[in-house]
Amino acid sequence: MASTAAYLARRAAQKERVRILYRRALKDTLNWAVHRHLFYDDASNLRERFEENRHVVRFPLFTSLPFQIIASLTWFRSTHPLSYFVP
Repeated sequence: MASTAAYLARRAAQKERVRILYRRALKDTLNWAVHRHLFYDDASNLRERFEENRHVVRFPLFTSLPFQIIASLTWFRSTHPLSYFVP
């Protein structure tokens, strides 16, 4: 019973992390979009990328996927052509 509760707690925490990561990725995508219709295409591509990994149940992979996405988002943010650096 305890292992089931622990699994459900990890699963709930993972869903929350993925939800936050998805929202952050959408905001970054919107910041990059020049026009709203371009954002819609990019947002649907982003959603497909998240949906590919929706049913991952193996726990080691389950924890490493968000970190892979965060790494790609970090690169995505750092390559913005008009990035702002605090003086």
